[in-house]
Amino acid sequence: MTILDRYIIKKFMTILLYASLSFVVIFVVVDLIENLNKFLSNKADFWLSFKYYIYYIPYIIVLTLPVNMLLSSLFSLGSMTHHNELTASLTAGISLYRVVMPILAVAFLISIAAGIFGETVVPETNQRRWDIWLYEIRKKKRPTAGTSRDIAVQDIGNFQMNIQYYNGRKNKATKVNIVRVENNAVLERWDAKFMIWHPDSTRWKMHELTHRLFSDSGEVTASYDSLWYSNKSIVTPEDLLELEIKPEEMSYMELRGFVDKMLDLGADARKWLVDLHMKVSYPFANFIIVLFGAPLASIKRRSGNGVGFAIALLISFVYFAFMRSGQVLGHNGTLEPWLGAWMGNIVFLVGGVVLMLWVRK
Repeated sequence: MTILDRYIIKKFMTILLYASLSFVVIFVVVDLIENLNKFLSNKADFWLSFKYYIYYIPYIIVLTLPVNMLLSSLFSLGSMTHHNELTASLTAGISLYRVVMPILAVAFLISIAAGIFGETVVPETNQRRWDIWLYEIRKKKRPTAGTSRDIAVQDIGNFQMNIQYYNGRKNKATKVNIVRVENNAVLERWDAKFMIWHPDSTRWKMHELTHRLFSDSGEVTASYDSLWYSNKSIVTPEDLLELEIKPEEMSYMELRGFVDKMLDLGADARKWLVDLHMKVSYPFANFIIVLFGAPLASIKRRSGNGVGFAIALLISFVYFAFMRSGQVLGHNGTLEPWLGAWMGNIVFLVGGVVLMLWVRK
């Protein structure tokens, strides 16, 4: 590593540190102002509030890191351009590629570190933060262990099961609605007051139910005190409890397991597949956005730091707009899940390469 490399990396990392600290302070202050009345009305003490914001910091860092990376590349290389340091390097025969290489290398390493950090530290701290907010500050009642509400799950044979409440300790589902759908038309429907799992026969038994059979000639209705649910069902009590966890709060491996289970059940897992791919694509936004911003920073401008900050915010806004659009298009099936998750990165990667080729070497 040359002296120039160390100089560029030091300048880049110093700005990154200050930018990250600034955004942490901004987020904390804004959140505190917004929720101050809730802290006071619930008589939350200082230590509890302090812990809440300590657990909030890792999420803020990961969320704002791409913007901070872009700011750091624009200001570090922009400062070198403004003071003719970049011009001197180019005059000495050092290409622009070689000048930005240290920043790109650091950005790539930070992307990997951000991915690991987001999979290990952030889920745990987020869980603790929301636990403090809901149950210690807001004083809400903790949910009973082994219960789930408002469950919707796809079973084999085009059966869709909806359960209002499930008690895992009793293996009892309350207010159950099961429909069989083909070609967007409901062919059969069961409405049961409750349904109990029998481990010895590994089947569900429905109680106090009404069965409706629909056809072109009309509807046939029958009532039963009890009736066994299809013995081909692959929905188990464990599946109903697992669905209690929100997929967007899972780590990559947890979400991967959730998606596999959804696919085994025959459910449409497209939404979760997009989110799964985004767990990889989002950390690499830190590298892609630096690649896009570095050529812009090498163009000498007479404008000050305020314009550079505005440019960084504009680029970040456009980038996140592409990311969000790709996510939505992936969710509704317009794009393949992987393409929806990576669309923003692909567009800005191509744009970054084009800009790098366009500016002088």
